[in-house]
Amino acid sequence: MKQILLLWIYCGTVSFVNSVHFLGGTITYRPVNESATGSPVAILITQTYSWTYTNMKCVASETLDCISSCGSTSAGYSAIGILPRCTDFSTVGDISVGQRTDIVYLYENDDFLVAFQDTAWRDLKTNPSAAWSIAARIKIEKRADNGLYNNAPVTTMMSPINIPRNVPTVIHVPVGDADGDNLRCRWSTKSGSVDECGDVCPPGSLPSGTLIFPNCTIIITGTITDAWYAVTLMVEDFTSASSTTPLSSVPVQFLVHVVAPPTCSTPPEIIGIPEEQECIAVGLGQTYQSRIYAVNYCPSPVVIEDISTLSFAGMVKGNLVKVNSSLYYKSLTWSPTSAQLGYQVMCTMAIDSKDSQSAQYCFKFFVSDKPICSCPGEPCRSTTTTTTTTSATSTTATTQTTTTSTSTSSTSATTTSTTSSTSATSTTSITSSTSTSSTSSSTSTTSTTSTTSSTSTSFTSSSTSTTTTTSTTSATSTTSTSTTSTTGTTTQQLNKNDWPWLETILSILTFIAVVIYCFCCCRYCHALGNRLYGFEKQGNHEKYLIDRCVDPNCDYSHIPISVDQSSLSCW
Repeated sequence: MKQILLLWIYCGTVSFVNSVHFLGGTITYRPVNESATGSPVAILITQTYSWTYTNMKCVASETLDCISSCGSTSAGYSAIGILPRCTDFSTVGDISVGQRTDIVYLYENDDFLVAFQDTAWRDLKTNPSAAWSIAARIKIEKRADNGLYNNAPVTTMMSPINIPRNVPTVIHVPVGDADGDNLRCRWSTKSGSVDECGDVCPPGSLPSGTLIFPNCTIIITGTITDAWYAVTLMVEDFTSASSTTPLSSVPVQFLVHVVAPPTCSTPPEIIGIPEEQECIAVGLGQTYQSRIYAVNYCPSPVVIEDISTLSFAGMVKGNLVKVNSSLYYKSLTWSPTSAQLGYQVMCTMAIDSKDSQSAQYCFKFFVSDKPICSCPGEPCRSTTTTTTTTSATSTTATTQTTTTSTSTSSTSATTTSTTSSTSATSTTSITSSTSTSSTSSSTSTTSTTSTTSSTSTSFTSSSTSTTTTTSTTSATSTTSTSTTSTTGTTTQQLNKNDWPWLETILSILTFIAVVIYCFCCCRYCHALGNRLYGFEKQGNHEKYLIDRCVDPNCDYSHIPISVDQSSLSCW
C-alpha cells in the first residue's frame, strides 16, 4: 500500500511539473496516395511536440481530438494518441522532441479541425498558467487544378528561441509544400469552437510591436529580461498567389525567451551542408550523410557544449566532435522510409558554455519514390566537372572544409645562349563524396620534354592557391561538400618570336663587328702598300721579309721579323 501511494504521488508530481513545460509543436497531414480513388482515403497525420527534457510525462492519456465541424464532415475520424517517439534531445538545452505518425481513413469532402489541448505553458509574461491549443484543419477533397488530393504544408520550429533584450530579432519560420503551393503565414485565432491558440492568441500574447509577414517572417523585440512568450501561428497553402481560400491550415507553436545581451558579442554559428533554407531531394532506398558544423567565436574558456537538433524519425545524429577550439560538428545519417514521402523539415542550433544560442538553422528534404533531380518548383541540379589544362605540376584533392583563399606568386626571367630543355608534368587526383556514400577517383599524368640548341629565353613562375567551394549535386538526391587545393609550378621556354627586338639587336651588333674588322684589315693593308712578304731561312733563323718592289725612295730594303723576337728591327 505504501509503494502504491508513493507511485501515485510521483506520477502526480511529474504530471504537474510536466504540465508547465510544454514547449510547442506542429501537426501536418498528407494522403498516402494522392491519386487514390474511392473512399475512404488513407491519410497520414504527423504530430511533433517539444518538452522540457528533465520533465517527461508519466502517463500520456491525451489525444488529438476533433474540436470543430465534427460529425458528418469527420465521419471517418477517431481520436489518436499524442504520445510520440523521441527523435531529439539536448541535456544542455533541456529540450526533448518527439514525433509520431498515424494512418487514419477519412472520406472525400471531410473538412474538420483537430487539436491537442491541455494546460499549461510555462510561466509566461502575459499569463502564468496559460492553456495551449495546437490545431490543424484537415480538408479531404481533390484539388481543382490537378484532380489529386492535397498535401498539407510542413513546418517546424525549435523551442525555446533566445532573443537579446532590446534588440529587434528576425525569426524565419521554415515551411515546405509537396504540391509547390503558395504558402502564407498568419497569427492563430480563437473564435467559437475554432480554437487555434488557447490562452496565448497573438498579438496580445506577445511584446508590443511584434509583426508577422505572409512569407512566415516574424520581427519581435523583448524589453524585459527573463520574460517568456508563446508564439502561435498558422501556415496555409493556396493554389495561387491570388487565391483567398486555403486548401489546409497547419499550426506551429514555440517559445521565445528574452535574455540579457551576452558577454561575448558574437554568438556561435551553424555552417555546413545543407545550407540554411536549402531543399535536398532524397530517394527511397538512398542513404543521406552530411555534417553540421558549429563555429565558436568567443575566446577561451567559452566552448560549444551542444549542437541541438529538431528532426524526424530515423535521422541519426552523431556525438559532438571537437575539431579545435573554434570548430565542432555532428554527423547526420538518414535513410527515409515510405512513411516519410514528401517534405521533412529539420532545424538545429549551437549552444555554448555561456548559454548563448546560435540563430536557428533550418533546411528541408523532399522524399520521393520516383527518380527526381530537385525539390518541387526548383531547377534540376547536375554534376559539373571543370578541367583546367596548363604546363604545370599540380595536385588536386577534394575534401570537406571551410572557405579559404590564399595566393602566392613569383616570377624570374633569364636570357642565355646555350642548349636548353623544357619539361612539364601534370598530375591530377579527384575524389568525390555524395549522399549515396559512393566514391570515385581518377588520376592522369602527362609529361613532355623538348631540347634545342639555340639562344633561348626562359621564364619561370610559381604559384600556390587554395580555394574552397561548396557544391550540392542531386540526381536521385546527392549532396557533397568539396574543397579544391591546387599547388603548381610552371617552367616555360619562350619562343624568340615572343621577343622580336632581340634578333634585331644581335644583327646590329654582328654588323658593327664586321665593319670594325673590315676597317682594321683595310688599314693594315694600306700600311703594307705593294710589299711582297714571305718567309726566308737565313742561317739558324727564319725571317719574315717584307719587300717593296718598285718604290725607289725606300731607305731600307728588308725588314726582318724573327719569330723569336718581340720587336721589329731595321737595317
